[in-house]
Amino acid sequence: MGWVRGMEMTVYNVCGLLIRSRLFLADDAKGLFQRWQSEVKDVTITATSTQFLKWLVASKALTDYQAGLLSRGHTDGFFLDQYRILERTGKGRMAGVYKAIHPSCQVVAVKVLPPSKARDAMLLARFQREARLALMLQHPNIVRAFQIGEQEGLHYIVMEYLEGDTLDELLQSRGKLPPAEGVRIVYQALQGLQHIHERGLVHRDLKPANLMLVPPDGAAASNGSTLQATVKILDIGLARPLYDENAPESIDESPLTTEGVLLGTPDYMAPEQARDARSADIRADIYSLGCVLYHLLAGQTPFPDTNVISQMVRHATETAKPLRELSPDVPDGLQQIVAWMMAKEPANRYQAPERAAQALEIFLAAGAKKNTATESSAQMLSYLAWLEKEQAKQPASTDTVVAPTVATDPAPLPKPKSASAGAPTRSEAKPPADPPRPRAKHAPGGFPVGLPAEAPAASPAAGFDVELVSTPAITKAPAVTDEEGPQLTRRDLLMFVLGALSTVAAILMGWLLATLFRRKPPPVEEGPKE
Repeated sequence: MGWVRGMEMTVYNVCGLLIRSRLFLADDAKGLFQRWQSEVKDVTITATSTQFLKWLVASKALTDYQAGLLSRGHTDGFFLDQYRILERTGKGRMAGVYKAIHPSCQVVAVKVLPPSKARDAMLLARFQREARLALMLQHPNIVRAFQIGEQEGLHYIVMEYLEGDTLDELLQSRGKLPPAEGVRIVYQALQGLQHIHERGLVHRDLKPANLMLVPPDGAAASNGSTLQATVKILDIGLARPLYDENAPESIDESPLTTEGVLLGTPDYMAPEQARDARSADIRADIYSLGCVLYHLLAGQTPFPDTNVISQMVRHATETAKPLRELSPDVPDGLQQIVAWMMAKEPANRYQAPERAAQALEIFLAAGAKKNTATESSAQMLSYLAWLEKEQAKQPASTDTVVAPTVATDPAPLPKPKSASAGAPTRSEAKPPADPPRPRAKHAPGGFPVGLPAEAPAASPAAGFDVELVSTPAITKAPAVTDEEGPQLTRRDLLMFVLGALSTVAAILMGWLLATLFRRKPPPVEEGPKE
C-alpha cells in the first residue's frame, strides 16, 4: 500500500473525511467505526489512522486509491458526476484512465483529460473528437463508449470496462497459438473492423496490444484456450472520419498525421502506410490483421528486425517466410489467405474486412462461441435505461453526450459457397472484387464524482489511449450530382466557369491588340506628272 505515508491523523479525522468526501453518510461512517472497534480487539485510544484505513481497505469499504487520497487529507477526487472513482488503471499520452462505478452498480472505465491538457485547444479538440468517434461505434468486438461530458473543467469519456488479457500478453505467455484459436481471434477482429469500415473510419494501429481477450467467466485468457473469449478492438483514438466536414483542418492535419510522421507499429504496418499514413485506407488495417494472424500462427512477426527502416523496407519488398516452415499444422489454404491479407499492393488484398472474414470462416473450430452482446446483466440493463433517460433530457447544446443505448448486432456474414472441412480451393479463397462502400467484475467501494489535479501514478493499462486518424477512402468523396446527368462536383463547376471566363478574356485581348497595332496599307505611288 504505497499510500501509507504523509502526515498522521486520528481515527476521528478519517471518519470526518469519509463524510465530507461524500463516500459515506454520517450514520454509515459511525457504523464503520463501531464495527472496527468490535472486530479489532486490541484497539486503543492511540490507534492510528493508518490502522483504520488498512482495515477499511481489507473490509472492502474503500479501495487502495480512495484510502490513498484520504491519507493525504483529500475530500475531493472521489466522484465525477454520477460516477464514483475506484482506481486509477492507466496513464497515457493525453489522459488518465480510471475504474469507476455508477449508482446502478455498473462498473465502467472513465478516461479523463487533465485540466492542464484541456487548456491546450488542440489537445482538447482532439480529445472531444476521439469521444465523438468512439460514440459512433457499437459492436461486440469493439470497446464501447457510453457517454462524454464535462464537470468543472474536467472533460471525460465513459467507456466499457474490460477485464482480461491483451493478445500481446497472451503471446508472451504462450508463444504461438494453434490455427483454430488464431483464426477465431482474427475472425472476430475482422468483424469489428468491418463495423469501423462501415462507419467511414480507419484504425491504423491494429496490433496484439490493441486486441483484448475478454473471457466469459472473468478468468485470465492465458490460463487456457481462447475459444470462449470475446475479442475487443481497443484504442479508437487514431481514427478520424474519412469525410469530416465539421472538423477544422488544424485538427485533422495535426502533427500526428502530417507527412513524414510514422503512425502505427512497424511490425504490423502496411507498406503504403509506412510511406504516407494519410494515404492508408481500410486495406492497410487488413494487412495489419494479416500480420497479427501470421504472428499468432508462427510465433514471430512476419519480418522480425531491430532496425525500423530495414523492417519497413522488408514489408515493402520481401515475402514472409512460409508459415508451414514455422508451424507445420497450418493448412495450405490458411497460408494462402494470410498471403492475400498481406499482399504488398492494396489492390491485391481483400478489399473489405468482411471478405477476409468470409475466407477464414471455413477454418473456424466447430462449437467455438459466437459473439454475444455484453448488455445482458441486470446492472448493464439498469445503466442503459439511465443512459436512455439522460439522452432524452439532454438539450442539443449540452456538454454531455450519451451514445444510443441499444446496440444492434451486425448481420451475420454469409457462409462460403463450399462448407467442406478441408482447405478452400484457390477460387474459394480468392479475394473478391471491391465491395460497395457501404463486464466487468463488481468492484469494492460502492457506487459513487471531481478528480484531484494530481493522482497517484499507476502502470499503464491496455486500451483507450491512442490517437486515431482517418484517411482517404478507397472510393472518392460523394459528388454533387444531377439525377439523370453525370456527376459534377462544385470544383468541376468552378473550373468550368473559370475556363470559360479565361477564354472570353483571351478573345477580347486578342481583338484589342489587333485593333491597336493594325498597320495602315502603304500609299499608292502615283506616276510622274506629264
